[in-house]
Amino acid sequence: MHRNAKLTFYSRSKTMTTNTRKDIVYVVVDLWPLADKAEDVKKILYDTIAEAKKERTCLKYELCENLTDKSQITLLQAWSTEQALDQHLTSEVINKASEELRRLLSRPTEIRRYKNIG
Repeated sequence: MHRNAKLTFYSRSKTMTTNTRKDIVYVVVDLWPLADKAEDVKKILYDTIAEAKKERTCLKYELCENLTDKSQITLLQAWSTEQALDQHLTSEVINKASEELRRLLSRPTEIRRYKNIG
């Protein structure tokens, strides 16, 4: 596919959004729950994911477990634009989840942003 080709996504509200591949922002969020708090962390993340998927600009939001390190949980996300991601990261849902997660993690959360370059 050509680098500037248009991609069309159908959001959960059944409206269409059109983006170029270069606009989409991919996010990898790594979290390390305390050993006895993994289920609590997953519950908070499931609730957060359900709310995020309602956002028109959310293209993907998945919870994954590291196959070789069960103590690590990863969120894989795709957002229509960097501005959309920034709005999500400052939303009430994320602020609440961040506050709840703070006491349940063994180390700080790592967030990395990516863009498609080819």
